[in-house]
Amino acid sequence: MKKNAIILYGRGDWTREAPKQKEMYVSCYAFFYRLLNEAGFNVYRASFQWFDEKKNVFSNAWLWENNSWKRAYDIKPNVVYDKMQQRMEAHYFKEKLARVYPLLNDPEFTVIANNKLYVSMLFPEFFKPYLRVTSEDELKKVAGKMKSKLVVMKEAVGSGGEQVSILLKAKAAKMKISGPILAQEFIDSSKGIKGVAEGVHDLRMVFVGDELIYSYVRQPKKGSLLANLAQGGSMFIVEKKDLPKSLNPIIKRVQKTFASYPVKIYTIDVMFDEKQKPWIIELNTMPGMYFSPDQEKWMKKMYSALVKVFEKASI
Repeated sequence: MKKNAIILYGRGDWTREAPKQKEMYVSCYAFFYRLLNEAGFNVYRASFQWFDEKKNVFSNAWLWENNSWKRAYDIKPNVVYDKMQQRMEAHYFKEKLARVYPLLNDPEFTVIANNKLYVSMLFPEFFKPYLRVTSEDELKKVAGKMKSKLVVMKEAVGSGGEQVSILLKAKAAKMKISGPILAQEFIDSSKGIKGVAEGVHDLRMVFVGDELIYSYVRQPKKGSLLANLAQGGSMFIVEKKDLPKSLNPIIKRVQKTFASYPVKIYTIDVMFDEKQKPWIIELNTMPGMYFSPDQEKWMKKMYSALVKVFEKASI
């Protein structure tokens, strides 16, 4: 008898003919779903809004079958994969769901790892400090004390380069803010990564459990300092053997700190400064699922590792 794996998303519209997906992701997800099917899982997509807490079932869900989506009802999962954006209402729901069904990742790990301020406090030796400011006066004082000519402004929680600004100190000091925001010294990564990449960059390492599955360098489009793919950046895979050994202390420290969460999926994003010192930028518990056609080798490796985690976690 097959088990049920549910990919959990945020708000959903059950009146649609099929769940909304970005076209570029369709073939990648289809490959992942096929691997799950072959491993003995039915694959569903569902909104957290569709969970019936009285019956402990998803009253509505989309079933992936024969390369298309079909409506399904009253689905009891054996494992749930969290792909929701991090919001308070979502966290409250996930805490309750995790008491009933296996949830990847543990919601506690998700809250800690996705918060830039929290992780910077956990690993201060590997971070340029994030400074939390709540007013224009605080921001002016903080910006004035920074050594770099540029200041990075960002939300504590967020990914894809959203809500990130890189400003000259004078402009940052005049920035209007309406709530808590993080300020950080700019890391000059223009010297690249010796033997790996030239120019402005960041390096993402993707882990399933404690296994490094693959790594890639992201570089910004011309005229930008944001390397995120969602902001128009480009990427290329970096073989494990080519990664600088200076990353090893970071990897070991992060793994040791989160050892109490053995089943986890996450990334460590770093930049190398002008002296080739790596700095953590953030962690991310929801790495993107897109792979270009020439990255099939890495897609298979990543998705196969995910399937093993589903098998291990499922009830």
